[in-house]
Amino acid sequence: MNYSIHDTRPLSEKEDDLRALDAIQAVLEDSIPDYALENPENLYDENQREILRKLEFSKGTRSFCLVVSPYGHWRLMNQKFPRLLLMEIHNALICD
Repeated sequence: MNYSIHDTRPLSEKEDDLRALDAIQAVLEDSIPDYALENPENLYDENQREILRKLEFSKGTRSFCLVVSPYGHWRLMNQKFPRLLLMEIHNALICD
């Protein structure tokens, strides 16, 4: 587990964020077989005081990045993120 030196919250809050992000990542890995989920990276949002996860979905030579919060909110994504992939992600997170 990696923690930011700027994240001064109690350890339990950090672990809660990471558990939620791990669960989100597991759901997406299981639910979206057309894309490989590569190079997940934890980021820290100092303004919201939470850990975020950067997820890179790749298919062939193309890859698309999505940054999610522990609450499942999409914080940032590629401008040309495929709409069908967004729908698959949305449905996977809503259904689980």
